Amino acid sequence: MRKICVFVCALLSLFSLFLFACKPVNPLYDRVSELRCNIFEGDCDDFTLTAHYGFKETPFTNDGVPCERINLLTFKLVGKETSSATYTLSFENGGQKYSCDFKLNPVTHALNASVEIDEFNQTSFTVNIVCGADNKSVKMTSILPQNTIDYKTALDHLYNDQKDLISAYTDQNGNFNAEIYTRVIVRDNKPYWYIGIASGNGNLKALLVDGFSGKLLAIREVF
Repeated sequence: MRKICVFVCALLSLFSLFLFACKPVNPLYDRVSELRCNIFEGDCDDFTLTAHYGFKETPFTNDGVPCERINLLTFKLVGKETSSATYTLSFENGGQKYSCDFKLNPVTHALNASVEIDEFNQTSFTVNIVCGADNKSVKMTSILPQNTIDYKTALDHLYNDQKDLISAYTDQNGNFNAEIYTRVIVRDNKPYWYIGIASGNGNLKALLVDGFSGKLLAIREVF
């Protein structure tokens, strides 16, 4: 009897492995050229610091083809945009030190700073902001609600539930001919996924997906 049980368990294990190996991979995964998978916020006496982590293709252009992607932790300093002083950010992760200066974006008029960093899985961390002799410590905390789905789950819902939309960008050989922007956002303590389908020449279809259920909430063309 014991031999039969062992045999049945081994057979079930092999069957499970077979099913897992045969599970098709969502072709949208490899078409993601921009990802923002986590959002952080921190406050100090006279400014607010926000950040997001993910990756972005370089150069970043809407041509329908994903290029080399760089993992970035990007910060935004709110409340010091009119200052002419130089603000420097520094922090440690995994025993490595990172440092960068904030620069004013001429288009958005925001003070941004980015560091290239792989495998950043923190939900909270501390940074130092230095301006001259002034040195302030800011604790950054993820604002993603518990049970927020990740970007692959959001893309799974899109791929499985919106067949007509996906087929509009798929050629006769089954190739998906567009790149995808995925950005998690939080409004009123509720998560959403912004998913942009960029097919080149500035063409962009913007979708809003519920960050808990994966349900498509809205869709529109962006020019």
